[in-house]
Amino acid sequence: MGKPSGQPPGPITLQCTAGREQFRRLFKAWSRQWTQPQLLKLISAGLTDNVVWSSQLTGFATGALVDPAPKVLLALGRFNLLLTKQQLPGALSTLWEGRSAMVDAKGKPLGPAEVFLAFTGELDLKLPDALEIPLDVEEAVTKSFGKLYRQQLAANGVDFVDDDHQRLLKLCPSMKGLITGKAVRGEQLVADLPVLANEVGTTQQDLQDTLSELLAN
Repeated sequence: MGKPSGQPPGPITLQCTAGREQFRRLFKAWSRQWTQPQLLKLISAGLTDNVVWSSQLTGFATGALVDPAPKVLLALGRFNLLLTKQQLPGALSTLWEGRSAMVDAKGKPLGPAEVFLAFTGELDLKLPDALEIPLDVEEAVTKSFGKLYRQQLAANGVDFVDDDHQRLLKLCPSMKGLITGKAVRGEQLVADLPVLANEVGTTQQDLQDTLSELLAN
């Protein structure tokens, strides 16, 4: 193995780093429409080939997979097109009906070529600059947020254990985890912030600031 280069990264390296990060954001949200075993099963059945592994799915979602093999990029692109056209096995329809495909900035589904271009930064997906909770800190951050949120509920006279428990559960999907001290999905928590803020008489921005502080620590 050669010695690490002492030179600063060049334009291709920087572009690929940025591309990997945008693809991570896209892939993470997209892949969490399923559990990992469900997605692996669906990809394998749709492509009639076992070419995608759990470690690759995790690597794409966390950004840890720096240089994926061409085969997995081809597989993801082909599967994404099959999902778009709903040309997946009918026996697994409960896993793919109503699920969204990965798309570019114009709403066009990503095929094999577009997956490669997006991952390398050659295709700008123009993803919105939104608050995100990375997978590697999701459990710790959402549990900490839940603890603070329960304190706010209590301060507002909300009995989240007994009297108001069932009412709160109906407000939004992430509420159950927050009031029971369990981790919740980052994407769902961010989406639920307006409802959560309204319940405790604060603003969405205040709760976003709380999350940002937790992410910074």
